[in-house]
Amino acid sequence: MSRVVGTLLLCAVWRPGAAVWNGSRAAERREYLVGDTCLGYYDVMGHYDPQFNCSTGTYLYCCGTCHYRFCCEFPSYQLAQGACTNYDSPVWANTGLSGPSVTEPNPYDPDADRTNSTVYIICGLLTVTLAVGIAIRVAFRKSARQPRDLNVS
Repeated sequence: MSRVVGTLLLCAVWRPGAAVWNGSRAAERREYLVGDTCLGYYDVMGHYDPQFNCSTGTYLYCCGTCHYRFCCEFPSYQLAQGACTNYDSPVWANTGLSGPSVTEPNPYDPDADRTNSTVYIICGLLTVTLAVGIAIRVAFRKSARQPRDLNVS
């Protein structure tokens, strides 16, 4: 069983066209089989994204941009992480120490607020209009009815 595993590993590591099989090249290829590591970085929102390993299936390379990293399967798209400069917290994300809080004056003035009065006026007008409409309907219905015969014989 170990011979089969060794043969499979040799097939996975050995590249056709390689003239010499030396230990350093084998170690280099095994490193690629393990996967690349995307280093931790600060994204465009100033949040820190921790480092992660690219070792799932064929997704072995750290790709993307300095501010958005992901694992991909093509070494030609591999990100040169050494050229990225977003390993420290951005200056604009540092809020500094908080000093004593200064309370701003409240711009709301309850004496100048006429919202409640407006609501009361509108609701009152709607109620009066509804009451007048009901009264008119009752009056027309009574006037349209046939008069009763009051003769009792």
